[in-house]
Amino acid sequence: MDADRNSEIQRLHRDAPLTDVHAHPSLKAYLFRRHLWWHYWSGSSFNPLSSRTDFRMLSKGGVRVVVASHYLPERRLAECFWIRVAAFLLIPAYFKLMHGSRFRRLLEMMSAMEREAGRRPELVEVARSYAELERIRAAGKMAVIHAVEGAHALEGDLDRLDDLARRGVAMLTLTHFYPNQVAAQVDGIPKDMIIRRVCDLNLQPGSGPPLTEFGREVVRRCLDLGILVDVTHCTPEARQAVYQEVSGSRPLVASHVGVQALRPDPYNLADEEIEEIARGGGAIGVIFVPYWLSSGTEKTGLKSIWATLEHIHDVTGSWDHAMLGTDFDGFTDPPDDVPDASRLGAVTRMLLDRGLPEVEIKKILGGNAFRVLRDGWT
Repeated sequence: MDADRNSEIQRLHRDAPLTDVHAHPSLKAYLFRRHLWWHYWSGSSFNPLSSRTDFRMLSKGGVRVVVASHYLPERRLAECFWIRVAAFLLIPAYFKLMHGSRFRRLLEMMSAMEREAGRRPELVEVARSYAELERIRAAGKMAVIHAVEGAHALEGDLDRLDDLARRGVAMLTLTHFYPNQVAAQVDGIPKDMIIRRVCDLNLQPGSGPPLTEFGREVVRRCLDLGILVDVTHCTPEARQAVYQEVSGSRPLVASHVGVQALRPDPYNLADEEIEEIARGGGAIGVIFVPYWLSSGTEKTGLKSIWATLEHIHDVTGSWDHAMLGTDFDGFTDPPDDVPDASRLGAVTRMLLDRGLPEVEIKKILGGNAFRVLRDGWT
C-alpha cells in the first residue's frame, strides 16, 4: 500500500509539476563554491553550511521547477564582528562581496547557477521565459528560473532591470533585511536565531517611506518588462503601496511568507492582503520556517504548513492562490519533518491524507505557480 502511495506522490510531482517558488541553491554555489550535483549535508536545524537544494536533493524530492532566488547578503550584516569573522573564514567570495559593484556580483551569482545547471544539460536547463519553461517541462527536464531577492542589488539604476529581464529573471523581491532605495522592510530575521543573541544587527525595520518614488518606478518597470513583483519582506504599508500601484493589472506574489492569523507579525500577510493578491490573480508561497508559521515553539512544520495553506483557501474561497516557497538554503531553520527538498513528498502525502482532490493538490504543488508565471512573466 505504501509503495502505491509513493508511486502516486511521484506521479503528482511530475504532473503538477512540483515547483518551489523560492529557494537559494545559488547562495551555496556562489558563496561557498559548492558543486550542486553533490550533496554535502542537510542537518535538521539552522546551519549556514547545509545543502538543502542541491540537484540531488531536488531530484530525490521530485522537484521539477525551482525558482533560484539570488540574494546578495547586505554588506551591513558584516558590521557584526562575529558575522564578519565567520564570513572571512568560510566564504571564498568574501572580499568580492565586500567591494565593487553589487550588480556585478549578482550577475556572477546567476552565472554560477547557470554553470551548475550546465554540468548536466540532459537533466536540467535554465528557463529564461515562460515559453522556455514549457519546452523544458515537455522534455522531462528540471527547470531553473532566475529570481532576485532584494533590490539593493540594482544600486539605484533602473536600467539594470532591463538587463535582468534580458537574462530571464522572472521575479524581484523589492527589499530584504536592511533599508534600500525602493521600499521599507520588516524585521525579517527570526528573533530566536542565535545570531541575534550575539549581534546588534541594527536592522532599522520600517525606516524611510513605504515605497519611494524610485520604488514606484521599479514596480512600473517590472510590470512593463514582465518581471513579477514579490512583496515579501516589505512592511504592511509598503505592500499596500505596491497593491495600489499595480491595481490588479498584473499578478503579484508573496513568495515565502506565513499569515498573520496564525503568526501575528508584520512579515506575514493579513487576510485583506491575501484577498488583494488573489483578486489580481497572484499567489502566496508558504515558507518552510516554523517561526513564521505558528506562534508556538514546535520545530516540526507539516501541521503549520497545512494550517497556512488551509487559511489561504478559507480567505480566498479556493485553492488557486497557494504555492510552496520553502526558502531552503536561505540561511533559515527549516522544519524537522521537512528539512530539505528531498522530503517534499511528505507535504504531498499530507495533502492526500487530508482528502484534497488531486486537481487541487496539483494547483498547490505547481499549477498555481505556472499560472502566475504564465500571466506575469514574459
